[in-house]
Amino acid sequence: MNAKYDALFTPWKVGNVEIKNRIVLCPMGGTSLFGWFELTGCKFDKEAANFFLERARNNVGLIIPGIAPLRDTIWGKWLWKNEKMFDELKVFMDEIHKTGAKLFIQLTAGMGRSWAITDHVAPLHKNKVLRAITKPIIDTSYQLASPSELPSRWDPSITCPALTVEQIHEIIDAFAKTAALCKKAGVDGVEVHAVHEGYLLDQFTMEWTNKRTDEYGGSFENRYRLPVEIVKAIKGACGKDFPVSLRYSVESKVKGFCEGAVPGEEYVEAGRDMAESEKAAKYLQDAGYDMLNADNGTYDSWYWSHPPMYMPQNCNLEDVAHIKKFVDIPVVCAGRMEPDVGAQAVADGLIDGVGIARQFLADGEWITKLIEERTEDIRPCICCHNGCFNFCSYKGHANAQELTDTMGLARCAINPETMQSKKYKIRPAAKKKNIAVIGGGIGGMETALVCA
Repeated sequence: MNAKYDALFTPWKVGNVEIKNRIVLCPMGGTSLFGWFELTGCKFDKEAANFFLERARNNVGLIIPGIAPLRDTIWGKWLWKNEKMFDELKVFMDEIHKTGAKLFIQLTAGMGRSWAITDHVAPLHKNKVLRAITKPIIDTSYQLASPSELPSRWDPSITCPALTVEQIHEIIDAFAKTAALCKKAGVDGVEVHAVHEGYLLDQFTMEWTNKRTDEYGGSFENRYRLPVEIVKAIKGACGKDFPVSLRYSVESKVKGFCEGAVPGEEYVEAGRDMAESEKAAKYLQDAGYDMLNADNGTYDSWYWSHPPMYMPQNCNLEDVAHIKKFVDIPVVCAGRMEPDVGAQAVADGLIDGVGIARQFLADGEWITKLIEERTEDIRPCICCHNGCFNFCSYKGHANAQELTDTMGLARCAINPETMQSKKYKIRPAAKKKNIAVIGGGIGGMETALVCA
């Protein structure tokens, strides 16, 4: 292996849990181990389990699958009541640990105004009669519930209702109960989702989205009360040594609703600025969090958290490295991170872990290839968002969905096998033969590569 990557392969600790290297497979939509938004109900996702197990066998240090909602979007069942799923999780964790990898489950309180209400669901919510009829199946009012009455990120004509104090306490209790089941199943830690990306907890922490006048709004301490009470509840249920990470946005990078800032732009921060972030990071550490899994942005400036090809490489590193100066717990940086830059940042003490996500969709073996100095064989993520985000709609597009795998968004435009192993698994031919490929375009070259 090239010596410039040495720092990536040094061990580190989150709480009392030792992780064999600094590479963190960060959470992505469509990679949850607990399938959700499915008409068949929340269940253990074996396709996702196979996806992560393959990557664990290829030298990932820490795996954090996609979000697991505390309350299922369809049918509204609380995750902690689905004990069968945690029995399946335990079997999976035994296999993960055989590889030497560690795994945290990311638990989400919800999305509030950032919940992506679709064109099919919006009419149900806007019509009081239809909303009441469909509530047992999909409770749109609960899914949209925010700190205060706010316009939906995706449909400003919809006003998101404010959570009641009773509902807030219910969420805190669910975090504790679900984390306890994760620990019982052998999970190495949990990650709280999220004071990050403008999701529900993040909305509570920011003045521009939190207009409450009770104990969960107003002062800095009140606005951060919910994530503080969550980590204390988890520690109370699981013990102080059970690691709890926090997905964290250093800066919001927003000028207003649905209006984000771009790199290098001068603007007035509407959300969390660096001064508040310095204070918040230390405050959340002192509350009990054991790690910050950090980048920037909200859904109003989504390209910081999910950087496409026009965002700079390592676009969040400077801000994340700055925030590390104010805490003593490990800090992970995500956002188009290059392995060599990440390794140098670890070596220089700027960050503790390198968060990489969509490269694992493109090539599950890329770490192994890096170690074996086969970098030319790595299939690179091109940051196109055509497979991992449902932004494209044309016949045969990379993110084509079936009714049976709703929310299975973790596709990849350059790797058809990603999360679709049953459909597209390429196996050696039973009988070898000579073939001729006509055409040297993208399709022809890929055909030749696969057949070879």
